[in-house]
Amino acid sequence: MEIGLLALINQWLGFFSVRSKIRGRVYTIIGTLANFYLLYVAIRLISNGRLRGWLILAVFLLLLYFSILNLIYYFTDKTVAWDISPWIDRLLGGQDRSEENKTVTMPANGLYSRDQVLSAVISIDQYQAENLNNIYHRLNDAGLISDNYNSLSKSEIRRYLESHQTMPANFPGTLLPFFDLKYSPAGLIIYGGVNQMNSYPIGLITKVGLQDAIVALQEYRLSLASVVLLSPENYTLDPQNHRLKEIVLPCSLQAEVAYKRRTDSVK
Repeated sequence: MEIGLLALINQWLGFFSVRSKIRGRVYTIIGTLANFYLLYVAIRLISNGRLRGWLILAVFLLLLYFSILNLIYYFTDKTVAWDISPWIDRLLGGQDRSEENKTVTMPANGLYSRDQVLSAVISIDQYQAENLNNIYHRLNDAGLISDNYNSLSKSEIRRYLESHQTMPANFPGTLLPFFDLKYSPAGLIIYGGVNQMNSYPIGLITKVGLQDAIVALQEYRLSLASVVLLSPENYTLDPQNHRLKEIVLPCSLQAEVAYKRRTDSVK
């Protein structure tokens, strides 16, 4: 009965542009109410001495548990320690909601498969930090940075922060319009900016993957695959009360380096 009712409501909501969260709230209310029909059936069977009633009662309690989780998720911004849904999601090969909501960026330097790129460790000195901060404000003034935490709910942000220290307001980051890699005696310097004519040094790559950058340069041809700017406004979890806390950090970068084994020697 409840399945047919859900199907009918799903068809009815399909005529309207209803956000998934609102749809989830409707389903949660109906599913919770319908679950109590199982409780009624279980009580009737148990009162008649039918063992099957205990099995239906166990199913009711299990569904009640998930109904309570849905009520918390869809109607509040809270999380609970006894939520096993992330564990079930990982067990079934699912993906975190914050990962699902990541926007896909299209690097101007070309596309690379995952086995062609390595993450980079970046150090930023004071001069580079000032350049990066100026670039952030120019991009923000141009409306190219969305500091809305990718429209994630507070409960989704909390779940992300359970395995990460901070979440930038422009999560998962803003791809720089222009970036380039230049070699110097100090190492591999990242230049970036709003365009090539207005690009400045914004960071020094010290490691590519697990190798020192200079050592990696001897073995591989290196090129920047992507450079992502992370905004200074961040959320973190307060360790005392587990609430979201807004903090301001220096602008930072995340970069991926494409590599290809050399066939020539570096001079």
